[in-house]
Amino acid sequence: MRSRIARVAGVATAVLLGAVGCSSGSGGGSAAQGQGFWGAHGADGPSEANAPASIEALAQRTDLIVLGTITGVQEGRDYTDPGKAPNRTSNLVLQVDRASGGKPATALVEVTREPVTALKDISDALPKGQYVFYLKNWYEGPDGPVYRCASPAKCVVGVNDGVLETPRDPDAAQELQSSSKGLTQSSGNGKPLSVEDLFTASTSAK
Repeated sequence: MRSRIARVAGVATAVLLGAVGCSSGSGGGSAAQGQGFWGAHGADGPSEANAPASIEALAQRTDLIVLGTITGVQEGRDYTDPGKAPNRTSNLVLQVDRASGGKPATALVEVTREPVTALKDISDALPKGQYVFYLKNWYEGPDGPVYRCASPAKCVVGVNDGVLETPRDPDAAQELQSSSKGLTQSSGNGKPLSVEDLFTASTSAK
């Protein structure tokens, strides 16, 4: 199996979303992280050079920040080299609730997928709830722009009971939580941090 570093570099994506039927960005319950949808679309944080440590640094890398939900998944591109293991990507279909710089109704985000995972195996296990997606322009598809992750491990971020979650790489959330000054200000009203607060702090830092 090709290393994750090679796959991330070849596809130039590592985002979106990470994916499973795991905890919802809006504070819903959690189902086994690292399995199912997110397990098939995971990202390895240590493999990313100069990874952004904070929400502010992450936001400044983006072309688009989206608050939304994953409503579907499509086959992406086939990057398989002759004689090598399958290397296909998935396109996450986002319903956009709010976005920086305008509000497209939907957005497509290309993310890496484990070679042994077929799309049909995970298409019925979409994550629930809202997430904030940190995206870069990637290419123009037949139905409009396709985006990629601004940071493989940290491009999909949810909030559960006031705590950040990064489903593509669960270990990345703690650094974001502790290094992001804007999150403290957003939760200064005495209420737990929400995914809407996260979006507001992110767009303010862009």
